[in-house]
Amino acid sequence: MASVFATFDKNGDGFITKQELKESLKNIRISVTEAEAEEMVAKVDSNGDGLIDFEEFKILCRTMGGADLEAEEIKIDSGGFGGDELRDAFEVFDRDRDGLITVEELGSVLSSLGLKEGKRMEDCKEMIRKVDADGDGMVNFDEFRTMMRNGGGKLLPVF
Repeated sequence: MASVFATFDKNGDGFITKQELKESLKNIRISVTEAEAEEMVAKVDSNGDGLIDFEEFKILCRTMGGADLEAEEIKIDSGGFGGDELRDAFEVFDRDRDGLITVEELGSVLSSLGLKEGKRMEDCKEMIRKVDADGDGMVNFDEFRTMMRNGGGKLLPVF
């Protein structure tokens, strides 16, 4: 977990600013606005300093429902995803670990990130429709992988 925190903490000062958070999320294909990054910081900023320290970062990761970051290191860089990193990114959205990202799961993750799209199921359905190659109304890992390799961040505001 500490290595993931260090990746987000670009200047190594022990804190993540809203700008560092925004840039790091962009590197893993999650686009957030300035206001959304500010809201995410505010949600976990227990001491009110406007920054995310390591303890607050662990809370942020838990609210995102991410993969077990302590069990395995995740490499986040602008060079894209390797196999493990891609699987970890998928598991952030696949909350019930059934191999599929549903409209509800996508909405839940987006809402936990403070993104307004998470509250509008029609927005979530549209995001899924854009990458749902087999038409089942859900995103499987192969569809997710294809989307990410084809520049998913450009297609969907969060992927």
